[in-house]
Parts: sequence; structure tokens; C-alpha cells
Amino acid sequence: MKILLATWSWYPVGGDWTYVENVKRLYESHGIEVIPFSTYNEKNISSEYDHYFVKAYDYKELNKSKGIITGFKALKNSVVSVEALKKIDKLLDEHQIDFAHLHIIHHWVTPAIIKKLKKRNIPVIWTLHEYKILCPEGTFVSNGKVCEKCINGKFYNCALQKCKKKSFLASTLAAIDAYYYRFSGVYKKVDLYLCPSDFLRKKFIQFGFPENKMRLTNYCYDIEFIDQFYNKYFNTGLDLSITQVPYVLYVGRIEKLKGIKTLIDAVRGTNIQLKIAGTGAALVEMQSYVSDNGLSNIEFLGFQNKERVYELTINSLFVVCPSEWYENYPFSVIESLLLHKPVIGSDMGGIPELIIDGETGFIHKAGDSNMLRNQMLKLWTDPSLAKQMGVKARAFIVQKVNFQTHWEVLKKLTKEINVPMS
Repeated sequence: MKILLATWSWYPVGGDWTYVENVKRLYESHGIEVIPFSTYNEKNISSEYDHYFVKAYDYKELNKSKGIITGFKALKNSVVSVEALKKIDKLLDEHQIDFAHLHIIHHWVTPAIIKKLKKRNIPVIWTLHEYKILCPEGTFVSNGKVCEKCINGKFYNCALQKCKKKSFLASTLAAIDAYYYRFSGVYKKVDLYLCPSDFLRKKFIQFGFPENKMRLTNYCYDIEFIDQFYNKYFNTGLDLSITQVPYVLYVGRIEKLKGIKTLIDAVRGTNIQLKIAGTGAALVEMQSYVSDNGLSNIEFLGFQNKERVYELTINSLFVVCPSEWYENYPFSVIESLLLHKPVIGSDMGGIPELIIDGETGFIHKAGDSNMLRNQMLKLWTDPSLAKQMGVKARAFIVQKVNFQTHWEVLKKLTKEINVPMS
């Protein structure tokens, strides 16, 4: 059996890649050949199929040159990639594909390839990692605030509000893309949509997608891989829950809607030691805020690679995810729970689906620094409670994201589209 795995990048970048990498590993563990269809980049993981890949345009660079020619070039390639259509035809001519599993494909691979797949009667399933189909900006965020003005196809709001990079040109192109695919009928050709979180599933139904095509699947994770890393530390005989210098950890982008300022305000005036790993547009501003307020209990670590993030997580007391936008099913939370750490998370998006309030962590009202502070202090002042919750957190998340559970889900779904997997 051969599966086409279509996604925008073929190298580690973002949470969507974490799932792509894991589901690819899952398919291959059952003897299924995975054929990637993606964009070419010098960072790519080597693949014998990369001659089918398409050029990856840097739209950030194109956006810097705000002109009609630049805009037309971006529009031509980002809405419908002619190159992708030619390459997918060549790939399908040379390989018998049993079904296609799509991921993030807008702007680079483009959803236009769906027509090519369906013309050859190839079943299509699409894992939804973001909200691009519903919101031209992709995140339901407009100028720093959660926004749903584009409901029922009112995509012109994206241009009017300059939601995309605060640029009228980029926002207009995003709106055109959204209108084109809304009226082209491409989305109706997808057999099933796979939703990592129930929040995302319900949001798509709210915006008009047929409930009978939406399936709650969660993500999957190669637990054996992360356990190998964990055991390397466990075998040292150290108490991994209580370090000599206890600290709380945040891992992710440094953006306002990730709840960074709320988190900083939550530890202000306490003895909680907070480490912040990551970078982003608000990094300098948040560093200045911490410095101006003399907060010596907060440390910015900058970008950290995956192994270093695991180390930081293992040695933390607990992890915080105070996001203030519609997070889907964040891997930062999943990995923390797998590493035996309780998580305090906001009530936004799919985060509450990953935390059993009061058992594997705590849920706080997004943007409420006082509530977040009180919950953090419960674990900060009681390390034994944090350790107990960490044990429960691990058991809980393993049941949700292990390979066997996800394999059973995929088998059921492919049976629905008449491509049974053994």
C-alpha cells in the first residue's frame, strides 16, 4: 500500500511537522510506503521522492516589495500552484496511490491538487492543524485579538482589517485565496477531515462544514522515542520532580496571544522561578517589561532545540501554557505530560482537552493573571502534589496519543473511505 503525504515543509518546523513525522513513522511501522509531496528546501530531510517537490516561495520577502508585479507573482503561486499541479500529475502517473493524507498545504502545495487526486478517484483525508480554511489569516487572530468576523465567508474583513502581517496586500491575497477555494468546491471533494481537538471540530461545524465529514482523532506520538530520552535521565537516580533550584517552565513562541504577559504578571510578586524558552515578535518587549519591573525571578532562555527542551521539561516542577488564542492541540503540552509533568493551561481552544483539571494540572481563565498565580502557587508550594499530578498526567496522555490507539482510529477512518488497512 502507498500513501501520499502532502504537507508544506519536509523538515522539522512547527507542531504540524511533529505530527507528520509521527504519523509517517506509524504508517511505516505497519509496512505502508509513504510518498511525500512537499516543497523543496535545503533544510529538507532527504527523500527519494524530492524530485516531485515544488518550489517554496518566501512570502515574507515578497511582501516586503509592495507592488503590483510582486502581488501578482504571490497571487499566481499561492492560490493555485501550477508547478504543484504538474508535479502531482507526474507523481500519480508513476505511482499507484491508495489514498492521500493532507496536512498544511495552502500557499505552497495549494489545495488545487485535490482535484487532481479526485480525478483519479483517490480518496482524500485531511488533518486540520490550523483554521486557514475558515480564516484567511489562519489563526482567528486579527491585530492581536481573537476575531471571527469572517464567519459565513465574509473574508473581505481580512483585507479591511489588514489581518495578515498588517499588510493590505497580503491580507487581500489571503482573502482572494479564501474566496477562490470557498466557491471552487474543492473542500467538498475531501472525503474526511481529521480534527486533533474537539474544539477545532466544533468550530468547523459552526462555520458550515458538514458534521458527517468531521472526525475527532487527536494526534499521535512515538512514546518509545521520548521514553528513551527520559530514561537516560531517570537512570541517573536523580529525583526528577524536585531539582536543587526549582523552576516553572514555559516553552513556545514569545507572542502576546500566547499569554506571556499574563504569565509574567502571574509570577510577579512571588518567589516562583520562571524560565521562558522560545523566541518571537514580543521577545524584546517582554524582556524590557521584566527588566523595567525588576523581576529577577524570570529568565529568558531564547530558542532551544528539542533535546534541550526535553531536559528543561524533565527538570522543571511543572509547565505552563497560558495561551489566549484558539490553540488546536499543542505538542508542548503533550510532550510535557509524556515527560511526567503536570500542566497549568488556559481554557482556550483544545488545551482543556489535554488537562484534567485538578488531577493532571489546572485550567485557568485565559488572561486572568490572578487565577493563574493562585494555581501556580498550589504546585509551587507543594512539590509532592506536582509529582503526584505528573504521574497521572503521564498515564492520561499515553492513552490519548499512543501509536496503537491512533492506528485503530486511522484503520476505522480508511475503512469508511473504502481503503481498509490491515
